[in-house]
Amino acid sequence: MPNDAIAQEQLHLDRLHELIRDQSAIEERRSEEALKSFGIGDDDDAASFSERDALVAHHRQRMVELRSSGYGLLFGRLDRETGEQHHIGRIGLRDPENGDQLLLDWRAPASRPFYTATPLRPEGLRIRRRISTANRVVTEVHDEILDAELLDGDEESGIGDSGALLAALGRARTKHMTDIVDTIQAEQDTIIRAPLPGTLLVQGGPGTGKTAVALHRAAYLLYEHRERLMRSVVLLVGPNTTFLDYISRVLPSLGETSVVLMTPATIVPGLEGVGDEALDVAELKGELRMTDVIDRAILTKQAPVETPITLQIAGDGALRILPGALRRMRNAIRKSRTPHNEARLRFERAFLTHIITLEGKRDGFEPRTGEDADERRVELLEEPEIEALLDSLWPIIEPADIVRELLASPELLETAAIDHTPEERALLLRDPESQLTPGDIPLVDEAAELLGEDPRPALLRQQREAYERRHDLEYARGVLEMLGDFSTDDELSGDDFLQSAQSLAERHQVEDDRSPAERAASDRTWVYGHVIVDEAQELTPMMLRSIVRRCPSRSMTLVGDINQNSTTAARTSWTELLGEQVPRWTETVLTVNYRTPEQIMDLADPVRRELDPGSPEPVSIRRGDEEPELLHVAAEAVVQTAADVVARKLTEHAGIVGLIAPRPMLERLELSVDQALAAAGIADATGSRLWVGTARESKGLEFDTVVLVEPESLGGSGRTALSLQYVALTRATQRLTVVSSAEG
Repeated sequence: MPNDAIAQEQLHLDRLHELIRDQSAIEERRSEEALKSFGIGDDDDAASFSERDALVAHHRQRMVELRSSGYGLLFGRLDRETGEQHHIGRIGLRDPENGDQLLLDWRAPASRPFYTATPLRPEGLRIRRRISTANRVVTEVHDEILDAELLDGDEESGIGDSGALLAALGRARTKHMTDIVDTIQAEQDTIIRAPLPGTLLVQGGPGTGKTAVALHRAAYLLYEHRERLMRSVVLLVGPNTTFLDYISRVLPSLGETSVVLMTPATIVPGLEGVGDEALDVAELKGELRMTDVIDRAILTKQAPVETPITLQIAGDGALRILPGALRRMRNAIRKSRTPHNEARLRFERAFLTHIITLEGKRDGFEPRTGEDADERRVELLEEPEIEALLDSLWPIIEPADIVRELLASPELLETAAIDHTPEERALLLRDPESQLTPGDIPLVDEAAELLGEDPRPALLRQQREAYERRHDLEYARGVLEMLGDFSTDDELSGDDFLQSAQSLAERHQVEDDRSPAERAASDRTWVYGHVIVDEAQELTPMMLRSIVRRCPSRSMTLVGDINQNSTTAARTSWTELLGEQVPRWTETVLTVNYRTPEQIMDLADPVRRELDPGSPEPVSIRRGDEEPELLHVAAEAVVQTAADVVARKLTEHAGIVGLIAPRPMLERLELSVDQALAAAGIADATGSRLWVGTARESKGLEFDTVVLVEPESLGGSGRTALSLQYVALTRATQRLTVVSSAEG
């Protein structure tokens, strides 16, 4: 029977791949035809071109889905009590001739029993078949009997087919995460399919599949709410760029491209926080009171004049501008709550109007008004002295520049950070040449919100575009007249002629042909349809503020483990962390540890209990083949011992080795590891099978083997130090070696 089942499923898989090839070619042809089908014609208008773009985007998205689904296309079959059979896979496919459903998308409601049915709750199933494939070849078929009459009293299992799941867990890791679409478990499926609105908090200990759930939830939401989220896009925030690289292939493998990946350090387009800073400094920057600090820093740049200004315009008498007049202009603008940069034009107009008034008083005339005043304002703006004065009184400010200046200026910090103690201001102060840090980026985002955009380039662009439109319209008129489309016989009225000429002109204008995801990634003000945050326990209040700004509806999925919080030590619960910014949320807990073997969790469990005695212990579903290895050596031998262990593990085992150590030791360790690998003849393995970094950098990652060096010195103190230990101890999927100079 197994061989017959394999052959049967192979025939079906071959048919599916043939269908994908044919349909992919059809979608490509339809996309090209859509582009060509809107030619020059009297009925073409802007709406037609919008329809064309939507049609092309639809066909191209379907092409992406088809071409990305080849790997692991088919992985299951449902045999229902009604006698129907449905195959389950990455995408949905129908027979083009008769419309029969050949493959159900794993996200479709009809597919849900594949992940949730049990013998006690079969959900209309008799048999659940799991199909394993490799390179388009069916390698294994396993049937689970769910019909109670055939089970003879077997107990219900809370976990799906253990054979398929354990085989997946036992596979060697690569440098990139793979999807778990074929092994999603019931508690994970409930989270993945949770409703879109509101904030869903997913608390889960090490190895519970939080990241996989987050990614598959993104794919599910894009399937279930395709039209809405394709336009508004989903934002996924991960802890660091290493993590984003690790997960980068999961969503494309599921056929989804309408997701923007960012980190807290890259959430402002065009900037990245790459500098290092102490945890207490990062904690200070993450407090919400920094919003007032940024606001006050910007206010110091608005007409900061306390003495009269004497203005001498060539050929005219001097004008004296009093501080009181500048303050009145400034206060009137502040009352309007217009962002600083956007208010520049208002200040310019008020300032130039004041100069015109002073000129009238000086010369004994009534002040100019109307067009006469407008012309004079234009003339005044051409005066270099006035332009320089405006730039000093109301400068256009780049968000990153005000943050850099604030953190490098004792005087500005003292003025702006009035609610901070002298000791706190001293912590915030740094060298002017320092790089932006991840903690700076939310401050830059706040500054960008308070500053707004410089309106002058947009004004010039509008003026230029208006001129170009007039030019294009005249050109279109000439073309239509030359082609003889219109004559003096009044075939079309003047309005019809104008509309047709306008349509022809619009075809020559450059359109933004980027996808919504590409536009969102470059637009700081984009409002996303849904936001998913992994390692959410690391969010500071300021970072959370930046995220909520991008999704004011608070349609969010936050996944993390509060016990792995290593950067916000003052917040030990989700309620403290989310605060008033996310006042309402629903929490669900992942309880099963799929990744970490039982022996390793036993070693890490005392740290968890010290962090949070009341937290539930994730239940590991398997024991590893090896016990954790604890090596206590002299301090001077730690580096060499760790290097030798790494070389041995790479020689003896497949998969990825993670070397986790305190930052001050990394350089020496890498040098010693290189030497040990060269001596063992496996130096080429360093690029593909060895990862080296700190405990904080390992967040969200997993390795077949972990070599952990000096776990009590990974960084921080108190709760932060314990959290980093807990993170590092729970990264391994198979083997763990701890090298320490501390006594046992």
